Amino acid sequence: MKSDHWFHDLFRVMPDLVRHLLPELPAGLQANTTASAYRFQPVVLKQQAHSPDGVLWPQQHPGGSQAWPVVLLEVQMQADPRFQRRLGAETFRLLQQHEQIEHLKVVVLLPHRRLALGGGGPRLLRRFLRHDVSWVDLSALARQADLDPALALLTLPVRPENDLGPCCQNLLQQRPEWIELILPILCERLTGLSRAQIMTLLGISKDVWRHSRAFQETLEEGRREEASGLALRQLQRRCGILAPATTAHIEALALSQLEELAMALLDFESPQDLTDWLQRLEG
Repeated sequence: MKSDHWFHDLFRVMPDLVRHLLPELPAGLQANTTASAYRFQPVVLKQQAHSPDGVLWPQQHPGGSQAWPVVLLEVQMQADPRFQRRLGAETFRLLQQHEQIEHLKVVVLLPHRRLALGGGGPRLLRRFLRHDVSWVDLSALARQADLDPALALLTLPVRPENDLGPCCQNLLQQRPEWIELILPILCERLTGLSRAQIMTLLGISKDVWRHSRAFQETLEEGRREEASGLALRQLQRRCGILAPATTAHIEALALSQLEELAMALLDFESPQDLTDWLQRLEG
């Protein structure tokens, strides 16, 4: 399961999640601070094309401080025998290209500590991995009793399927606004269920479901599929059988574009008219 992007979105929306992973960080925000202590930012390191999952920058200390360090975040959910060397390279490349960093912590999220990520290497690398990296075993975290809701949220990609429903219900009882964060990972893991079925599984009422962003997205997707189906049927009458690539292109159009196509195709007289219209759309 490819869940890296879900963690990316999670830390983008809730950057202070990192404070649950690094217990040595201060318990409260600094004086006169009303926003998050951190902001999340993806980075691309030049030349070697290293792309860490993201960096969390302290809002009041651009280069980090001993109390509020800059945090390099990596999510590694698949085995990779070269990961440890890559992590070392990314870390020191980050320090090279961001000279303002004075204090840095490295956090790696793993499905479990048995994941094959390479071993050995020079003593310098082994010391860095042992002393300067916080390894977070999500499976071990999920087994802890009375887990903080923010940490329980992090464990959703690795929990057994039969535990997902009860865990999410418990989370939503405490933090109902997290539905927008929980639903995407459930849709990724429970591929046989629709969003509406997942909402039913979670025991979400129809009223809450109807006013959620997820419902609006589902409604929009249903309208888009209906519009694309109608457009394809009309096009086949005017232009004949469409090429598979053309059909796929039309099915991928946004709802507003499909509405424009529905009006434009009334004037189509040949397949070339459709080709020209799609080219103008891309231009």
